[in-house]
Parts: sequence; structure tokens; C-alpha cells
Amino acid sequence: MTSVLLSSDGKTLEAEAAHGTVTRHFRLHQKGQETSTNSIASIFAWTRGLQHRAKLDNNDRLLDFAHKLEASCIDTVEAGKMTKDLAILTHGPKVTREFYLNTEEFIDAVAQNLVAKLKEPAVV
Repeated sequence: MTSVLLSSDGKTLEAEAAHGTVTRHFRLHQKGQETSTNSIASIFAWTRGLQHRAKLDNNDRLLDFAHKLEASCIDTVEAGKMTKDLAILTHGPKVTREFYLNTEEFIDAVAQNLVAKLKEPAVV
């Protein structure tokens, strides 16, 4: 989940990801353990900021990039490539490793989709 706050003049925007697991996952990462952190909310917080900046600057290329990054996240999950939290929702609480990606694998999968989308004509 991402929350967005906009100032009354419409110029200043704050977007943030609501996360409760990132600190715990970072501690595991520091110990060299594999994590499966869902980065979608963080990505969407950034894309909402980029979309706002694009609108302020009338920058269609930036707006297109932000939209394609969000679509890449959604397409990745819809293709069955997801982090453990989403795999639990899809396959149940006893989900095995074959049904989810670790943090880096998920980001790589989103990046692959984004690279393909960036080759497509702008949608904006």
C-alpha cells in the first residue's frame, strides 16, 4: 500500500510505502540470509512522485516511464512471478520456495518487463 499526500497548492507531494516487514528483512539480509521482500509499495511510492514531477514539468517521457514501471510490477505478478507474501495469498500458508522469488529475483523480473515496455511507443 502506498499513501500520497498533496499540498493545498498542488505543487508538493509526499508518497510513502506502508511497510512493516522491511526492517526485519534487512536484519536477515545483514546476516546473509535470503529474503523475499515485496518492493511494489516502495516502487509505487517512487512512481507517484515521478508522475507528479512529470505533470509539474509537462514531461511526457517521465510520465510514460512511471506508468510503464507500475505496469511492469503488475504484469510480473500476474505472470506468476511474486514475492513470498503474495505467494502465500495465492498458494496458501505452506507455500514452497518454487512458487516465489527472493527480493533480487523479483526486482530483476520487474526490470525485465520494464526493459521490454520501454521499447514500446509512449502511451501518454
